[in-house]
Amino acid sequence: MSDELTRSERAELDWLRRENHLLRVERAMLLRIATEYALDPAPRPPVRTSARTGPGRS
Repeated sequence: MSDELTRSERAELDWLRRENHLLRVERAMLLRIATEYALDPAPRPPVRTSARTGPGRS
């Protein structure tokens, strides 16, 4: 059995490494954001997530 990777295996490995790097960066960002939020002494009002609220809508 050959230890060399095929072109498609190499492409998949490269893609997985880029994806892994991106996920690590996103995780670090989310951790920093969550830490700042948890340590912030000022309470915040709840955030509305529905774009359908407005005049005449409930």
